[in-house]
Formats: sequence, C-alpha cells, structure tokens
Amino acid sequence: MAEIGIKELKAEASRVVDEVEAGASYVVTRRGRPAAVILPIDEAEDVLLANAEELVAMRRRARSAYRRGRSSRLEDLD
Repeated sequence: MAEIGIKELKAEASRVVDEVEAGASYVVTRRGRPAAVILPIDEAEDVLLANAEELVAMRRRARSAYRRGRSSRLEDLD
C-alpha cells in the first residue's frame, strides 16, 4: 500500500481520490508516522462489516458452538 504525507494529500486530494476510485489504497502519514488509511469504498465496506459488533459476536458464538459439537460445517451437510 502506497504512503502519502498529509501535506501532499491536501495538495493532491482530487488526484488521490481518483486513484482510490480506480482501486489504489494509501496509508496517510503525519510526520512520517501512519495516521490513517484511504481505501476504495468497496474495501472499506468489507472492513467495516467484518468488524461490526453484531457480526463479530455472531462469529464468536458460531465458533464456540462448532467447538462444542453443536454445529456442522457446510461441507458436511451433503
């Protein structure tokens, strides 16, 4: 993932957004240290959904049930 300093981002915001729309991703740095990430919207949605509290709780319950033998893998349902 490419890095871009915050000053450059301010000066080149339109170009950077065009590149991100085309699939690029950036780590935004402040004083040389990572401060933020800019992702295409599809990737950002995936990250948000993957970490949504409700989905995280569902995954944990499902893994726990599987470990206790209270659920099955999809492959085993045939």
